[in-house]
Amino acid sequence: MSRRLLLMLVVLGAAIALCAGCGDGSSSATDGGVDGGGDASTDADADTDTDSDSDSDAGFNPDDPGINLTLMIGSVYMMNTPIELATGILWTTAREDFDEADAEEIPLDTCILDTGETPVPECDGNEDCAPEQSCLPEYDDGGEPIPGTESCVTPRDPMDLGPFTVDGFETGPITLAYNAGQSGAYTPDGAGDGTLPTGTVSYDVTYTITGDGGGVEGLGAYEGELYVAPAMSLTAPPLVEMGMEGMYGIEASTAAELALEWTGENPDGDITLTIAGGQSDGTSVVCRVADDGAFTIPADMMAQSGLGAIAFFNMLTIDRRGTGHASGDGLTFGAIEAVQTSIINVIKVD
Repeated sequence: MSRRLLLMLVVLGAAIALCAGCGDGSSSATDGGVDGGGDASTDADADTDTDSDSDSDAGFNPDDPGINLTLMIGSVYMMNTPIELATGILWTTAREDFDEADAEEIPLDTCILDTGETPVPECDGNEDCAPEQSCLPEYDDGGEPIPGTESCVTPRDPMDLGPFTVDGFETGPITLAYNAGQSGAYTPDGAGDGTLPTGTVSYDVTYTITGDGGGVEGLGAYEGELYVAPAMSLTAPPLVEMGMEGMYGIEASTAAELALEWTGENPDGDITLTIAGGQSDGTSVVCRVADDGAFTIPADMMAQSGLGAIAFFNMLTIDRRGTGHASGDGLTFGAIEAVQTSIINVIKVD
């Protein structure tokens, strides 16, 4: 299971009754930066590959992998409900951590069709993987393996390496701790599901991360930073009532372009727009655009979005990701991420 998928499963667990599942967003994000180790010599070792060709992943040492700190802070808006979150993981760094940042990016201000074709497996068996990895598939919501999703994965579980503190919230510092009830993810005070009361998350703020691993599993003191961009809100098209009490969506046509506008833009970043309809054959329109407050999805793309008559099954997803960094003794990888995601229903009009 990927880091992001585990975190999103934890955070959205309490919202399942409100929303049909959300994807892991793997097409639109990259991992946060990391400085491995606590001094210059350790950093140099982490950034230089001194292993054989079989261990060519830059920064990964299979004999001493160190610890991966994963942290996600932000908000998800779905079914007209805002959900704020802070959740993390501490676990052994894996070879594949360094691969996830290599995903191919869509050119800026460009839309493509994601046809949902059957994926091609990255491995056929354990013999195709590094010694510490296994060739494993991803699984659907029913626990069944998804054909073609096999990849080389390092078996590992989240570890209890002591709490860490994140400062920058409206309500003050929050301590995240190991939560056995949430598959070992770190949640506020080690309780709950990672969701926060509305109004807790601050925006246009740089958060600080501090922890003292106490030497457990080789993890010493560590620190990091994460900038959370201004709060993002869709302003055009306007939300209109869907015919279901308390439910709203935007109107769009498959015969015209869709002009989108939003506030809280972050000119230094980009966002991913995804529109998929209930009558789609699995195809969705995916656009990577400058986060400057406006973008128009072309009419030829809207024509292929598969929007159907039932608005509940038509979705526009606006996904903004930002990355931070972390460093410390024994910390060899960081996936420090700010997330702002809005999932908005689309009402098809002629």
